[in-house]
This record gives sequence, structure tokens and C-alpha cells, in this order.
Amino acid sequence: MVDVVKQIDILNQIGIMLKAEFKSTVYSDEILEDFAKPCFFIKCLCTNIPQTKNITKKRLSIILTYFPKDTDKNEIHYADVMDRLQMLFQRGIPLKKRYIHVNEFTIDRVGEEQDIIQMIVKMDYLEQIIRPMKQADLMEEMQLKVKINEEERAIWQN
Repeated sequence: MVDVVKQIDILNQIGIMLKAEFKSTVYSDEILEDFAKPCFFIKCLCTNIPQTKNITKKRLSIILTYFPKDTDKNEIHYADVMDRLQMLFQRGIPLKKRYIHVNEFTIDRVGEEQDIIQMIVKMDYLEQIIRPMKQADLMEEMQLKVKINEEERAIWQN
């Protein structure tokens, strides 16, 4: 059975990928002030869409927000960061024994001065629905009778 992929696993892997590529701090979306630039903020939105009684489709939207150093607020730096982000996520996200493919990503500049880069990475993947096991009595004996040509006989017994 394949390991269940949790949102925290995906967020941690994306954080590792961003740190390796940009050598920047990655914060959760909860930090609102006193953060060191350059840095990324990461946030996850998740939707579950049941497919069968045992399988669900998870649809994730990962929102990455990049704040550059004040000295790097220029078009060349923005273009470089956006290109590197696209290259980093166009292949998907390797995770445990799985590979989560990216369906779509969009990059835009936001903020009053258009000096913040925001990227939305969208991915869908199927996941097994884990159900608690109910306690059941074990069968101790079983007997199977089959009729062949009108003759009944026991063919298997335990």
C-alpha cells in the first residue's frame, strides 16, 4: 500500500525545494511582521472530491508569495525569480514513493508597487480513504457444499 500523502508532507517538500533553489527562508502564512527578506510564504488550500467509497481526489492549491530584498526590486530580478519558479515546479513534486504532478501554475506580481511575486500551483492526486477497522468475530469453521450433476458432496472443509 502506498503511503498517504498529507498536506504537511507537500508543504515541507515545497519548502525544501524553495530553500535549495533560492537559499531563502520559507515561512508559513501566519507570520505577518518582522520577517527577513528575501523570503517565501506558503499557504495550502485543499478540496476533497470523493470518487468511490475507497478513493478521493485531492485538489490542492499552493500559494507561494515571494518578497525580495529592497535592493532587488527590479525587472531583471523579478524575471529571474519567475523563470526559476516555473522551472522548479513544471516537473511536479517528488514525494516519498510518489510523484505529484502539477496541473497548472500561474505567476503574477502583486502589491501596491507590484513588487511581490505570487505563484499558485494547482495539483490533483488520488488518495485512498482510510477507514477504521471494525472489530469482527473470526470464522472458526466453514463448510462448502456443491451440487454437481444433481449429486451433493462436500468438496472443501476446514
